[in-house]
Amino acid sequence: MPKQFLDSDKNKWLELYDSGKTEKWIAREYAKCDPRTVKRGIEEARRRQDARIARAEILKEALRKHHDSLLGELDQMLSSLAVPADDFVPLSWLHDGQSVLTQPQAVTEHQTVDVPKSHRVSRDREQTVRRLLRQHLKNDRLWKALAEWEKAYAAHITARIALQRRTVDILEEKTGYELVDRDGVSPPFVCSYTTGDLFFKAALRKGFGTPKSIDLESDTVANTATGDVRYRGSILAVAPGHEKSTRRNLVNALRTLEESPEVNQVLSTYGALEEITERTRQVVEHLKLLGLIPGQCEICQRLGM
Repeated sequence: MPKQFLDSDKNKWLELYDSGKTEKWIAREYAKCDPRTVKRGIEEARRRQDARIARAEILKEALRKHHDSLLGELDQMLSSLAVPADDFVPLSWLHDGQSVLTQPQAVTEHQTVDVPKSHRVSRDREQTVRRLLRQHLKNDRLWKALAEWEKAYAAHITARIALQRRTVDILEEKTGYELVDRDGVSPPFVCSYTTGDLFFKAALRKGFGTPKSIDLESDTVANTATGDVRYRGSILAVAPGHEKSTRRNLVNALRTLEESPEVNQVLSTYGALEEITERTRQVVEHLKLLGLIPGQCEICQRLGM
């Protein structure tokens, strides 16, 4: 029966062969066997070595991609950690989607919208990466900072929604007309998509001290020929026979809105959100500066790390 050789023997033959020894020399001086046996053993050891190298390269690439996805999630966090624009409007002035013209609903968290079917796969993937990042950074202060940011963001969005709804109430109270967003309604009425949006942004511009504030009194005209009130060509209200009084009521409505506590609440929550946004961004940026995500997740474990 031919002599059996261990894998360790064949690995040694390969080592000797790569160092310059011939198959015949290895068979005669070291293995004490047929050169053909040495040749087959060297080929077998070479295949195992190539497989180990290939596996190591695959593993290295898998770990790199995994790590890049975790760093990419931190980049996504940074891009989302921002404060809304001064005149950002969370609810629509039309009867579509989340509308200010529908019955108010409590807002307790960051505003979201339905995810289109075409985006659900990518959204699921983002959630999976976030879960893996949580495993890596299980007790990191990042998560507390993000929770505080989300709470501050929700408070600010809630304040903006309250101001939008207060805008509707004041306009209807001061003019005595309903805000509408559609054609075919008998006058008098106030146009929600022009007047509501204009007044909301005007109140915020004044509150934030934004340059070029809206001057409603100077730029609004009561057009008796067409029976409406216009701001720089945009129709604010339609009230045939009551154009001048409607214009006066609209100006008074804006003054009331600008002095409302809802404006102050938007400014207050905005300032708080700005501060916590900066702190949270610093936490994320410090993690990115490490260049390496510490800890371990289920993917790392499956890859043998």
